[in-house]
Amino acid sequence: MLNPDHPDITARHHQLRRAIAAQGVEGWLSDKADHPSVDSLVYLCKFAFFTGILTKSQIGGILEADRAELKSLVKSWYDDHRAKGCGTC
Repeated sequence: MLNPDHPDITARHHQLRRAIAAQGVEGWLSDKADHPSVDSLVYLCKFAFFTGILTKSQIGGILEADRAELKSLVKSWYDDHRAKGCGTC
């Protein structure tokens, strides 16, 4: 998983925000996505995954997550979605 001091967090954050905006769903984002950080990037990846913008493989590349980390992360997203319903991003 990305280190909080990774130099590309801001660039990846802005790139992902642009991809989300290109799909016309940027208005659905919460204020969690306003400032670049690892947590914000994870939030944007979750949002992009559930809106069909990113695949798991792409998320793994953005977050530099190994296979086990990615599997655990996506499982937690599905668990959260099942428990709270749509709109948990």
